[in-house]
Amino acid sequence: MRHEFKLSQGGRKRLIARWNALLISLGIDPNEHFAVLDDLLTRHAEPQRYYHNLAHLEHLFMLLPAQPHLEFAIWFHDAVYDPTRTDNEAQSALLAEQSLKRLGVEPLLTQVVTAIILATQNHRSDDPEAALFLDADLSILGANPKTYTAYAQAIRHEYAWVPEALFRERRAQVIQQFLSRERIYQTPGFAQLEQPARENLQRELRTLVQRTSEG
Repeated sequence: MRHEFKLSQGGRKRLIARWNALLISLGIDPNEHFAVLDDLLTRHAEPQRYYHNLAHLEHLFMLLPAQPHLEFAIWFHDAVYDPTRTDNEAQSALLAEQSLKRLGVEPLLTQVVTAIILATQNHRSDDPEAALFLDADLSILGANPKTYTAYAQAIRHEYAWVPEALFRERRAQVIQQFLSRERIYQTPGFAQLEQPARENLQRELRTLVQRTSEG
């Protein structure tokens, strides 16, 4: 039976409360801008999302400090997610820019948020704040083996339109890129995930290679 990444009980209400608190902290009335939140909630419930959904956002909120630039980055970094496209990060950054402007967020904060989102294109950044976000975003790689396997299966479902042989080839390339890095995680707070992540990635890579050799 396929594992699904779902919100915890009451998770949706907590996410909405968190969004409202974020806007209020910036002097913005959330009641006047419900359309922005509604759009984000709708996007993250799209049928092609098996992992990149509201549960993913909930997990990131648990890992990262409650700071406006990080919270907005959580909400918007996967807001545009079409697995058939290659510009999701750029489109998500553009949506963030447009939405935050509509909210009246100061330009400097918007600039920081969009920079973090664009950094998710290759998951590398010299900026400490962006690096922290990227490490949290990649924390699933260092999860326990059962959860990691469920994640890998969820990604396969998100790319169900890709033929099996081609998917194995491209997925193997992505894994090898991560394994070739000196460090997957760039910040001290996530360093303990380095070894588990490498073991998970190596295990998945072996499985992909084995299936390819079996035809």
